[in-house]
Amino acid sequence: MSRHIYLNPGELYFGEGPAQIETLLGSCVAIVLRHPRRILGGVCHFLLPERHARTSGTPLDGRYGAEAMQLLLLQARRHGCVAGEFEAKLFGGARALDVGWRGDTVGEHNARFARQLLHRYGIALRCSDLGGTGYRYLRVDLARGEVWVRRGGALTLPGRTAGMPG
Repeated sequence: MSRHIYLNPGELYFGEGPAQIETLLGSCVAIVLRHPRRILGGVCHFLLPERHARTSGTPLDGRYGAEAMQLLLLQARRHGCVAGEFEAKLFGGARALDVGWRGDTVGEHNARFARQLLHRYGIALRCSDLGGTGYRYLRVDLARGEVWVRRGGALTLPGRTAGMPG
C-alpha cells in the first residue's frame, strides 16, 4: 500500500517503499531525489536558497534549499547511501505572481541554486521543469520514479497590467 503525503512549503519527505508525494509550487522549487536501484528517495519543497545567517546549533530548516538538501542527504546516509548514488528531478521556480519584477525573480534564483546544489553534491539531473509563469501541481511516485505535473496560470494583482513594473 502506498503512502500519500502532501508537502507544504519548507517540508520534505524521505523514505523507503511506495509513496505518493504531492505539492504545489510557484516560485518555490521541489527537488526529487531517487535511488535508481532501490525503492528509496525523497522530495523537498524549498522557498529560498539560503538563510542570511545561521548560528551554530540552530536546527536545519527545510524552507531553505541548502538546508533542505542537507536534511535529505542525512536521511540518505541513514539508509546507507551517498549523494552521488541518487538521480534528481527539479520543478518550480516560476514567476507565480506576475508583478512585473525586473532582473532575477525569486523563482529564477531558486532554480539556478537548485542546479548548483546538484552539481555540488555530484547528483545527476535527469529532467527538470523550471521557470515560466504560474504554478505547478506536482505528484511524485517514488517507487516508479514518475512525476506528473499540472500547470496553472500566473496571477495578476488587481489594478496592475501583467508584465508592467509595479
